[in-house]
Amino acid sequence: MTRIALDELDERIIERLGHDARVSNREIGREFGLTEGTIRARVKRLLDNKVIRVAAVTNANRLRNPILAYLWVEADSASDIERVARALGALPEITFVATILGRADVLAMTLVENGAELTDFLHQTVDKIPGVHRVRYSLGQNFIKHDYRWCSLVD
Repeated sequence: MTRIALDELDERIIERLGHDARVSNREIGREFGLTEGTIRARVKRLLDNKVIRVAAVTNANRLRNPILAYLWVEADSASDIERVARALGALPEITFVATILGRADVLAMTLVENGAELTDFLHQTVDKIPGVHRVRYSLGQNFIKHDYRWCSLVD
């Protein structure tokens, strides 16, 4: 993927959309003293180059009993790490996956409602992924901050 250079206007548009992605190009143009067409072309360029993506974000604090579970996954061998990460990423219950250095080989995150749900998910799904050696987990107590505007755009 080709990286595009972002100028000050691109950054201002991204910041504005980060606060309200439903704002019209006309409104942004009015705020910035530019035409709606200029803003539309810039937004299209940002979308086409996958610099931004417009999506609905779930407010985890509004879920019934959200418990954020961090899964620290150790692979059987270094050659299994990428395969384990991709298998975790394919699971609809998993909301984030990254290969990491340090505490484990892969970090995955999921939202659960209770310990029984997490236990079932770990034993019935995660433990059965080929290459998974061990899974440790940590549970988030309170959501303090998650800046959704800086999530990776992964295809």
